[in-house]
Amino acid sequence: MKRFLKKIFNLTNLFGTITVFAVMGILGSIGVQFDFLNVFEQVLSDYELTDIYYTKFRQNDQVPSDTNIVLVNIGKLSREEIAREIEILNKYNPAVIGIDAFFSYPKPDNPHGDTALAMAVKNAKNFVMVSKVEGYNEETGLWDTLIKSYSLISDFAHTGFANTISDEEGGNFVTWRNVPVKEKLKNGHEEVCFAAKIMEFYRPEKAKKFLARGNEVETIYFKGNLDKYTKLDIEDVFNETFEPSVIEGKIVLMGYMGSGYEDYFWDEDKFFTPLNEKSVGRGYPDMFGVVVHANILSMMLEETYIDVMDETYSNVIAVVACYFNVAIFLSILQSERWGLWYNLLSKFIQLLQTIGIFTINFFAFAWYRQKIDLTLTTFAVLLSGDLAEIYVDVILTSVKKIFSSYFGKPEISMERKEDVQIYQYSAPALEASTEREKNVQN
Repeated sequence: MKRFLKKIFNLTNLFGTITVFAVMGILGSIGVQFDFLNVFEQVLSDYELTDIYYTKFRQNDQVPSDTNIVLVNIGKLSREEIAREIEILNKYNPAVIGIDAFFSYPKPDNPHGDTALAMAVKNAKNFVMVSKVEGYNEETGLWDTLIKSYSLISDFAHTGFANTISDEEGGNFVTWRNVPVKEKLKNGHEEVCFAAKIMEFYRPEKAKKFLARGNEVETIYFKGNLDKYTKLDIEDVFNETFEPSVIEGKIVLMGYMGSGYEDYFWDEDKFFTPLNEKSVGRGYPDMFGVVVHANILSMMLEETYIDVMDETYSNVIAVVACYFNVAIFLSILQSERWGLWYNLLSKFIQLLQTIGIFTINFFAFAWYRQKIDLTLTTFAVLLSGDLAEIYVDVILTSVKKIFSSYFGKPEISMERKEDVQIYQYSAPALEASTEREKNVQN
């Protein structure tokens, strides 16, 4: 047992692990790219293994609808027409109305529309509009500016920021997975996200619990698309073809949902989400922004939060996995019986480990809503086999030559072999290799 522990826990394995992480750090710092991988990078860009849960594993038809939230389409209505929608909806006593739309400037060609919208917002019991934070200062961690709609309208409303993930990462092809919880401005003001502000009026205790989690960013647990919510199109509202109970005491979310709920098309307010049927590659965006906000609200109401593993734990797992991999691979290299099969054995072990990592990652999310980031572990596992071999053939051999040139050829007895791990691999393996080469030549 003691001999076994010494084979596992020794300086050779420790320095081998350090070598693996050093090489990964160097490759990461110089941004190594391989042309033959570019096509795969484009196909798998912004893809996460947990996306499979929503599209292939979860039985989405059995996920219950959320009747607490009513989605109302504003299409391309004028401000006067939107005001009319608000007036009609407000008659049926919703708990809160939120609108996912900006009204940045006054309309000189239709001032009556601005006034009508302002009055409709003012007369609504609880009305929430979107805002936007701009000008992030990395040194202070604060935002410079809070952008709101035209003051004539927004002065009568509450606000919550609605910066989308594509705003943060600069692209319409980015999958919307996360929501920042709140942002601090340099003037001391804290602005909560749009969904949290709405929840403050509907279920204050749920909003408090959401904020009390203390996360800067929350991963969104998606309930579903338009099929999981009560939805009213423009004609439904203007003609009032709905039961009063649909609206009364509920969250009403107004927003742009195009000309049809199920249209497949590109749009400025339509986004990719993990529910996209084409999870690998890129098809059409699948969800309107207002529906994403509805999913965030459903997550808060049902407390189906996704917990993300702390980065420290991820790093510790990566180091431990890498260390034991190096120990296993060096043992195989030093074995006269298994050394010849090293490449086959190491690749097989790495394959099993990679499958195991993906399986743990997937089922932790599917069963416990735990998001485990094992990216570093995966890279350490995939690189440890080849780097362990390089470590032995290059680094240990070079160290041995340096010691030999300065201190003479060291004499290592079989009894002391465990105590001087740095020379374990060299002598027998090199002699055996030389002998095999001679036999081949003969």
